[in-house]
Amino acid sequence: MNPHDFTWIFALGIVGSISDAFGIGANDVANSFASSVSSGSLTLAQACIIAVFTEFLGAFLLGSNTSETIKGGILSVELFAPQPEILMLGMLCALVGSAVWVIFASKKGIPVSTTHAIVGAIMGVGIAAFGGGAIQWGYSGVAKIITSWFVSPVAAGIVTSIIYLPTRYLILENPNSLERGIKAIPIYFFFTSLIGAFYIIYKGAPGTDAASMSVGVVIGISVGVAVAVTAFSWVFFVKWLRRRVIGKENIRWYHLPVVHFVKYRPMPEPVVEQSTEVSSELEGGGEIDGKMHAGAKDFSDEADCEADADAQANEAEGSSKYSPAAIVKRLKYYALRGIKKDVRNLGNKKLADVHAAARKFDDDTEYLFSFLQVITLPIAGLIGGLLFAFGSNAPNKLF
Repeated sequence: MNPHDFTWIFALGIVGSISDAFGIGANDVANSFASSVSSGSLTLAQACIIAVFTEFLGAFLLGSNTSETIKGGILSVELFAPQPEILMLGMLCALVGSAVWVIFASKKGIPVSTTHAIVGAIMGVGIAAFGGGAIQWGYSGVAKIITSWFVSPVAAGIVTSIIYLPTRYLILENPNSLERGIKAIPIYFFFTSLIGAFYIIYKGAPGTDAASMSVGVVIGISVGVAVAVTAFSWVFFVKWLRRRVIGKENIRWYHLPVVHFVKYRPMPEPVVEQSTEVSSELEGGGEIDGKMHAGAKDFSDEADCEADADAQANEAEGSSKYSPAAIVKRLKYYALRGIKKDVRNLGNKKLADVHAAARKFDDDTEYLFSFLQVITLPIAGLIGGLLFAFGSNAPNKLF
């Protein structure tokens, strides 16, 4: 066999891997960041920017172990030794099959599991090539992966309850909830950074000796990192919160490292008169200050999008649709319409009923947790990057 005869499979495999990664990004980033965007803690654009960096770091720092599971923990690859080109072709089919399903599901708004998709695709390759005997069904293989599918939601629910119940009864329902919430912030920082540091160090970044460290050393380093993060949050972040939330100062996130040296910054006076743009927006319906008003436009319809783009383009340069300024305006609109689209769906009646029936807590105290939500997002992004390596990169290793 001349290896160069099958370079085309490798090339198509790269395309398939990129396509699968595209679908995984659309699906997993939505799962990781949905609560932060829907609650208003972050805009969609901000969430995407954070995801770019955290997903990469997750794949780079944590993805090596999970990709090894995919590479050798599902198929008995030695069966393909006489004809390795069959394995290459099989992995190409697995990538394409996974990519098609995940992208289709993401387009339809179905929150599918990207792990299920790639594992099922690889199992399908093995069964099609050699029957059920090609699959490693034991706990060292497929059984371990399938078990995690059932254990993960149960474990996540238990951990969430352990965190939420004390938070609700000790902080949110307390008459002095705001002060308690501010004092509790460093505790959340401690455990979040402890878990994140431990996992990254324990798994070990590729090309380092971190994986060979004893558990005691890893715990010691993780505690040190957590203490440092907690100290920073206590000295700087708590002060920043007191000025921002209690003092109602116009203090920004970039003031955090120098918050003790920033002079008093009062909030700007609210503008009483509405501009023509805002007034027209209210008349036609839209989102003002994060609130949906009656008659809000739904840009999910392609015809509405195109009409709105043409209207914006015409405004840019008289009535000509083909002037350079109008073309640039239209291209910018189409490129950014996904980012600017209202994904919170605040005008939905079912969502309004849920909010109406929910227990109400102090607004300022809830506002504190929006910052915590943003701070914990990097951990969610790292896990998303891990799944990215799990799904789209592992089959390429078999090439």
